[in-house]
Amino acid sequence: MTHPTRDHVLDAAAKVFAEHGFRGATTRRIADAAEVNEVTLFRLFGSKDALLGEAIRTRVYEREVAQLPDVPGDARAELVAWAGSEYEHLLTHRSSIRQGMSELVERPDLCRCMAQGPRGGYSRLQRYITALARDGRCAKNANAVNAAAMLLGALFADVMGRDMLPDALPPAREVPAAYVEMLLAAIGYRARPSAARRRPSTARAKRSS
Repeated sequence: MTHPTRDHVLDAAAKVFAEHGFRGATTRRIADAAEVNEVTLFRLFGSKDALLGEAIRTRVYEREVAQLPDVPGDARAELVAWAGSEYEHLLTHRSSIRQGMSELVERPDLCRCMAQGPRGGYSRLQRYITALARDGRCAKNANAVNAAAMLLGALFADVMGRDMLPDALPPAREVPAAYVEMLLAAIGYRARPSAARRRPSTARAKRSS
């Protein structure tokens, strides 16, 4: 038996949950994976529910979300890098995410922790698309909420469906760029601000001269 730490036990619990789900993640299995005894689990966390709740929240859903700049630069490059980070996270944790989704009927309280990461991603992406629209770099009627849902929904569906329909999806290495191109086309992205948005500053410059 190793000298236990909370992080060590949480890592083991998250791994067992990804493989067996909530019901199958018994305290015996978790203790064996962590190389501690079951008494240690209860001493550190009080109950199986508390242990698994913290493991799922901290190891899967609460995380450092990739950032997008407040002022967009090369939107294509920035969005591809951001989408790539999101996609890698989903791929890494897809077993845990599937297990969590399968538990929602019996354990609706999981919704709260499962929404942590996705909510942050949606907010950042919506703000970024709104900034593009404000700078005249996409269609005036571009809907940031719908556009963010489209990109993140495509990434999520790809990860969840890749095992079942690999031939119907882009190669994994091409996924971030492929879905970002879809987003950019949908919002009418342009690399530079439109002439209509640039004219006011030109007019002001003439008046001042």
